[in-house]
Amino acid sequence: MSGTARGRRTREELVDAAAAIFDRLGFAGTTLETVCAEAEVTKGALYCHFPSKAALAAAVVERYCPLWWELTARLSARQSSPVQVLVGLTFEVARRLQHDPRYRASVRLPLHAELADVLAPAHFLGWLAVVRELLRRARHAGELRDGVDVRAAAESTVAEFAGTHLLARATAGEPDLAGRVRAMWRQRLPGLVEPGTSARVRLEPPEPG
Repeated sequence: MSGTARGRRTREELVDAAAAIFDRLGFAGTTLETVCAEAEVTKGALYCHFPSKAALAAAVVERYCPLWWELTARLSARQSSPVQVLVGLTFEVARRLQHDPRYRASVRLPLHAELADVLAPAHFLGWLAVVRELLRRARHAGELRDGVDVRAAAESTVAEFAGTHLLARATAGEPDLAGRVRAMWRQRLPGLVEPGTSARVRLEPPEPG
């Protein structure tokens, strides 16, 4: 293996280990020594890639930033309704928040006080871009109600989804998240989309595949 390939592999192993530990211990509770032990690398090797714990956290968040676009593309290949894709996307993200600790860490890290100013803007702007695009497609498909402001609707949808996740985590634990997402859409859809579209949308996680 070349030095470049070995370096890439070491970097990915560090990011992978850090994501798992950030999920278990939080940003404040994680140490670089713990990450090195988990990844089975020296601290010197870590510093070759990341100058600080914050830089390592940023790499964890960056790894998962494209996920909303990737899931949107996958769901769009199976579903012609942009509104159904958007609903399915939120259920799929909710599933990953429940079952994928590394993705869950990437969502929680931007909310940490020490990281919020640096990581939160790009994190939430990425979510907003995906939701705006799906709402634009929905408008083109005739699914949105007349007078819906796409920008405002995207911002309120992202805000409500993020708040739904935080509320589920704080009050009932994330296993309740899918039910809360379903309740969120029951409230939002009537004011957002045409009645015929609202009646057709399935408020269920997308089928695997």
